[in-house]
Amino acid sequence: MRAIEEAIAAEIASPVHLIHEMGEFIAGAGGKRLRPILLLMAGRVAGYHGPRAVRMGCVVELLHTATLIHDDVVDQAPLRRGRPSANARWGDDASILVGDHLYSKSFALMVADGDPAVLATLALATVSMTEAEVLQLQCKRDGTASEADYLRIITQKTASFISACCRIGALLAEANDAQVDALTRYGESIGIAFQISDDSLDFVADQGRLGKAVGADLKEGKRTLPLIAALERATPAEWDHVQSVLKRHAAEPGEIEEIRLLVERYGGVEYALGRAQDYARSAKQALDAFPDGPDKDTLLLVADYVVERDT
Repeated sequence: MRAIEEAIAAEIASPVHLIHEMGEFIAGAGGKRLRPILLLMAGRVAGYHGPRAVRMGCVVELLHTATLIHDDVVDQAPLRRGRPSANARWGDDASILVGDHLYSKSFALMVADGDPAVLATLALATVSMTEAEVLQLQCKRDGTASEADYLRIITQKTASFISACCRIGALLAEANDAQVDALTRYGESIGIAFQISDDSLDFVADQGRLGKAVGADLKEGKRTLPLIAALERATPAEWDHVQSVLKRHAAEPGEIEEIRLLVERYGGVEYALGRAQDYARSAKQALDAFPDGPDKDTLLLVADYVVERDT
């Protein structure tokens, strides 16, 4: 991970001052680095310990950072990891362009690596992610989202990329088809569990620890699983009221708190976390393809972490 951090710092260096300034700010915000960690650990559990994992760990973190920058522009998010977001500090135009630059850097690194299977894996994942972003926007504008819609969005938007990271680890190790498939399935299940947990935190977390505004999804009019589950149990009058608030995409703090209490009253978060635990169990089962050992134990711990974390 130290080598990956050094690679990230080298890649964001630029003679264009604004790129370098924004890159340092964004990289300095840290984050969990979950995606490069999973890539490294997937490679290890499949038997790979070589230098390509560092390059690819840098690639996936640059790609992930680019998506976060663009997401914050779309959502007009004021905070990212407890600090002003890039768009709040430098504006939407600079954020979009620097996000594009990070996308380009990551794909240049992939081409330099020269592995068609790895390139295909990440190309498919990024196509899936962008399609899901548009589907999410469509659902928000339509004012409707079922649990099936929600799961499709997070599978394509979050889980496809995390799955790709794990698959790349297996490809670096030249693992057999069964092991490549197992790590691909592990990553998808981890990604779904992670996103459900993340969306649940929007209703219950402490903002200082979470690093972003609590209730941000509600303010943006997003319908995530805790809310979807609660609305299925709500009265028609409650359903109509929530719909009218979310359609405005400008809910007041009091309205957000009112909806949060409704989700709490109908057990929306508990339902969502139960579903996240189901996916975490599926992720663990996928690892049956590998012998016991410390690397496998770490991946099993990640499955618990993505559901139980509070930040």
